[in-house]
Amino acid sequence: MPHTSCPARLMNRINPGCIPEETITWEGARSKQINIKNFLQQAETYGVPKAKLFHLEDLLHLRHIPRVTRCIYALAKLVADDPNLSDCPRLGDEPSFMQEHKKKVDVPGHRDTKDVLAQLTTEKKKDEKKLAKHSLYQ
Repeated sequence: MPHTSCPARLMNRINPGCIPEETITWEGARSKQINIKNFLQQAETYGVPKAKLFHLEDLLHLRHIPRVTRCIYALAKLVADDPNLSDCPRLGDEPSFMQEHKKKVDVPGHRDTKDVLAQLTTEKKKDEKKLAKHSLYQ
């Protein structure tokens, strides 16, 4: 399966000699693992954040290709900003599944923690404590 040697060759194209050519092979399971580990180490050294790196098994066993894709795009963004690599091909826009969409979850009946803490920390007068009813009974 040559898919394990491609990332190592890509990293060598970006940073020549960072992974010795003689170690890049796709024969045998052990060499595939070494190829992927070398790529991940060099990608992190180049500046890809740990959160964007994939796990060895994601590519080795083709378990989570979107993670691998996310890592390649993170590397491509760094390459695009590198003035020494102006001759490298550019990737297009990220696929929509990779774009981070932070959704605000609104759970009915729940209040913001800050409001609850503020209410608990304010001093109530003794008379107000006696008259106050539980919120469920109001």
